[in-house]
Amino acid sequence: MTNYTEILIVNKKMAWTKEKILINIEKLMRSKFSEPREAFDYFDEDKDGNLTKSDFKKLLKEAKVSSLIRGLVAEFMMQSFDANKDGFVSWIEFQEAIKESGIKK
Repeated sequence: MTNYTEILIVNKKMAWTKEKILINIEKLMRSKFSEPREAFDYFDEDKDGNLTKSDFKKLLKEAKVSSLIRGLVAEFMMQSFDANKDGFVSWIEFQEAIKESGIKK
């Protein structure tokens, strides 16, 4: 598995690095949602109180992250944020991920 911090995909328009992905996610969060909980609830497609890899792919798509790396980044996010390793990211785990990522509320 490729290390998320080593991702660098270059296309005609831009290079995708961890920092660029985080900037895009932060821009999405600030422009579309007033609170992190609002974003969590929006991306929790089946409204079960947990985010899945599919939910993260939707978030990354809306953050305009290249489709070439969306699946890889979503998988990394799941592995990194799912603290109890149950295959889902809960609201509590999502809050911790936001703190650790440096994304400002």
